Amino acid sequence: MDRRTSTRVARGVRPLLPLVVVWLSGSIVLWALVRQDGIPYADLVLDPAQYERRPWYTGLVSNLGVLGWTTATVASAVGAGAAQRGGRSGAAQYLRAGASLSGLLLLDDLFQLHIIVPRTLGQPKMLFYGCYAVLAAWWAFSEARELLRTRWPLLAAAVGALATSVAVDVVGGGGEQALVIEDSAKFLGILAWALYFWMTTADIVGSLAASAPHPDPSASVLRSAAVVAEGPAAVVEPRPRPEPIGPRA
Repeated sequence: MDRRTSTRVARGVRPLLPLVVVWLSGSIVLWALVRQDGIPYADLVLDPAQYERRPWYTGLVSNLGVLGWTTATVASAVGAGAAQRGGRSGAAQYLRAGASLSGLLLLDDLFQLHIIVPRTLGQPKMLFYGCYAVLAAWWAFSEARELLRTRWPLLAAAVGALATSVAVDVVGGGGEQALVIEDSAKFLGILAWALYFWMTTADIVGSLAASAPHPDPSASVLRSAAVVAEGPAAVVEPRPRPEPIGPRA
């Protein structure tokens, strides 16, 4: 294999390197799950509804909520990357913190950390909710300048709905009516949260695209006309620089 062929092969394989890293990491995780003896493998890999022989729609709203948290996390992370590349460091920092908070809420909802952790530590759920409230308040006040430049009423609606869900969970006393109010407020809050970060990222990307320099179409037309009229030399050849004024050194 000559050098040119090996270079072409290397260029073709290079885009697959991220896939190799991801598949290798995933294979290590799966291998560890197979080798461990503490938890049955089926409990870790099967869908809960299928494993427990329940209808396919079991936990439908909960799963949609997890997708909402995921949308918010990914959208804010993408917006942070776009803002950083566009030179808007303040917006990038704001969205990075938002992505971290959204990711934490995603993990909490997916693994029910607000139930498992307080029960394990013997602490009330309200203390766990309080930690989230402190993190959200710190993010909002420390990044207030960037926050107010966004569609913040969407975020306020999301926080209000989620706070209503938490309040009903803490003091609702159980019952079907309390469950309906709690889960409905939570789901609507997640939708508003995801919509806020989606639209914030769209606004930033649109702003960066609008402020990017665009080529002047009239300049392209004049350049083409000069090439046709006088030949390529009229455009390619540089103009002679004028002699400097004053005595030479």
